[in-house]
Amino acid sequence: MTEFVIAGIEPAKPKGWFELIVDTKPPLLVDGETVYKHALRQGMTLSDELWRKMKFEADSAWLKYKGTQILSRRTISERDLRRKLSDEQRPKDVREEVISQLKKYGLLDDTQFASNFVRAQMARGGKSRLYLRKMLREKGISDEIAQNAIEKELEGFDEVAAVRKIAQKKFKTVKHLPPATAKNRVVNFLRSRGYRWDIIKKAIEGMFTDDNPPEYS
Repeated sequence: MTEFVIAGIEPAKPKGWFELIVDTKPPLLVDGETVYKHALRQGMTLSDELWRKMKFEADSAWLKYKGTQILSRRTISERDLRRKLSDEQRPKDVREEVISQLKKYGLLDDTQFASNFVRAQMARGGKSRLYLRKMLREKGISDEIAQNAIEKELEGFDEVAAVRKIAQKKFKTVKHLPPATAKNRVVNFLRSRGYRWDIIKKAIEGMFTDDNPPEYS
């Protein structure tokens, strides 16, 4: 049976973490709980089985620490947290176990993230459903969760009124143009932001002096 001897235990950063120095092994960053749990001390002999167990516990503790640090600053999708934790270069099985635990404790929740994201986007100004779905998909949120979040957060939202405000703001920049040209500029601007034609049509009603349809359909 392979055995290893602890050559030293040195304080490390962040506070409460230690660098475990073991003969023939690269230094291992361990948390204080792991040191206490296994009564680690200089000169102690470790079996290969205990070493593997300690490494799993230490890697798990580190990823939990990094994950909770990230989540304490802002909500984040499961996909994006997985990417960030991958940068820590710990084993995949440890990373997936940590993500599973964070989800179990409610610290990582794509449904909550999607609702928060939609709410924040709408607070900065009207956004189309298409735009919101696209942004959530780019963050790794499933279409089902995205759709539910959008419908929940936009319940009772007057999309036509919101689009009209955007159209009026855009119209101020093109009102010097011929009416038909100005209308096309405004319509294309709104279309580029993902708004449906039926919403746009209602939003710009009465805004232009001509009755010509926009030149894109």
